[in-house]
Amino acid sequence: MAGEVELQAPQVAPQQNGSTTGKEAAATPPAAAATGLAGPSLQPAATHVQRDAPGEVAATSTEEDYLEYRATTDMREPYRIPAEYLVGTKTFIGPDVADTPLIVFINAKSGGRVGPRLLTVLFKALGQAQVFDLAESRPAPVLRTIWDNLLAAEARGDPLAGHIRRSLRILAAGGDGTVTWLLKTIRELRLDPPPAVAIMPLGTGNDLALSFGWGNAFLDRWIKAPQLYRTLKRFADASVRHLDCWDVSITAPDPSFFEELPYALSIAADEPRVARGQFWNYLSLGLDAEAAYGFHSLREAHAWAASNRLANQAWYSWYSCTSGWFCGAQPLTNKMRLRVRDEEGGQWREVAVPRSVRALVLLNIQSYGGGRDIVGLDDSTLLQGQQFKRDPIFDDGLIEVVGFGSGWHAALAMAQVSSRLHAVRLAQCREVEVELVARGGKVKDEMGYTHMQVDGEPWRQPIPAAPDALRARRPSFLQQQQRDSGGAAQQAQQAQQRPVVLRVSHGGQSEMLFNDREPQGIRRARKMAARGAAHSQVQPSELSSLPSTLHSLVAAAAQQKLSAAQPQ
Repeated sequence: MAGEVELQAPQVAPQQNGSTTGKEAAATPPAAAATGLAGPSLQPAATHVQRDAPGEVAATSTEEDYLEYRATTDMREPYRIPAEYLVGTKTFIGPDVADTPLIVFINAKSGGRVGPRLLTVLFKALGQAQVFDLAESRPAPVLRTIWDNLLAAEARGDPLAGHIRRSLRILAAGGDGTVTWLLKTIRELRLDPPPAVAIMPLGTGNDLALSFGWGNAFLDRWIKAPQLYRTLKRFADASVRHLDCWDVSITAPDPSFFEELPYALSIAADEPRVARGQFWNYLSLGLDAEAAYGFHSLREAHAWAASNRLANQAWYSWYSCTSGWFCGAQPLTNKMRLRVRDEEGGQWREVAVPRSVRALVLLNIQSYGGGRDIVGLDDSTLLQGQQFKRDPIFDDGLIEVVGFGSGWHAALAMAQVSSRLHAVRLAQCREVEVELVARGGKVKDEMGYTHMQVDGEPWRQPIPAAPDALRARRPSFLQQQQRDSGGAAQQAQQAQQRPVVLRVSHGGQSEMLFNDREPQGIRRARKMAARGAAHSQVQPSELSSLPSTLHSLVAAAAQQKLSAAQPQ
């Protein structure tokens, strides 16, 4: 618009403190161009650039507090006496022994001004060596180094190293993207045993935190002096539960269809037409992903406009209203064919999707959009139809497929007016396949594109136009020229007309920590946590099965270490 001034977000100053591992790999993805707050351009990048972190971590920060926290330090360091010189002065096992060893990865850019303050408190409470700012220290090199150190110590006969490796717990302080980033890293590194992950919710939706009893939003009182010990104790007392992980692959006619991809997906090295990855929360396509993409583009272009949880939710609402929910959008069935397998290795069956559906959601957890139950878990009809056979839970090896209809239907389902007002239940299955081609008229740039999101990371996915749509748009003389051009051109056209195929299958399970003793959050969040605790299975952990004799073994080993260090 004439007279408008383009808004530029302030840039974060270069970091002074390096990663503990010396392998810092910080990078900022290219931000989407934007012309204004109300309507940033949604044009994708010309070539795909692989992200090295989720958008909520890589986003530019504008918070002064985040820049100032680096002046703080671990206040214990100047006054610390090494633990081996204090043996026998108080009742504790011995030096360098932790009943519940804990390391923290924090996205200090999340949660507005909360992130820097929480980082400072954890530095002081746990020690700077065990708290990692994700802006500086990527989790892969940190965890790989810790694991190598522990395995090397075990090989030397250190009895404490094995205890720490088997009982280590991780606290992820951030949004859902931060949590799934850590879960993905743990799987890729093949850590044995995989450390269980607890959550300090700093994001917008916090659906994983809600599902595991950690609350719907961060509360200041958690880190104030009277409650800080109690907060840390919740991480030690939490039980271990499994969380299903889902493998996702997207097969395209050629590599040009991958203009942009979220952090969770990457192009396969052996097949450039295929992108692969995993997700833990949900995967969706259609108008809800388009709304998320609008907000994501805004956050990358104007980070200051999405600086806190309430502002983020307001922008989500704005883009939901402007993405076509209430008028103009075509049925998703114009683009999509849905098939599922009810059992692993079973027969594929086609699912009839109502023409009213404008968004398709594949749910692994029972919280969506900040604690909404869009399946209708309390509805008495949940298991009466043919779609769902079992009560949904996050460790059952099944995924729930639901759809949103018009804007009014989606708004009522998200408002949680009644358990009977929920998304359209389509299937509960073990494997999903979606074929995507563009048909029909061009409405809001839908010809040749759809929008997807995986665990809150949205992108715009090109899809080929169906042959009938191409013929309808081409003049007759061009159609005749193509027929006369011979077999090579016809084969190339047929290759371009192959659909984009999205496939989702069960990929195993990850270890999560469930706060079942003292669930946090609003009443709805506590109710959801109570249901999860009742329906999921508690898993054995090193802490729950730790033999009492290990304590004396650890103390003896520590005393031997001290004796060996003393001069003869």
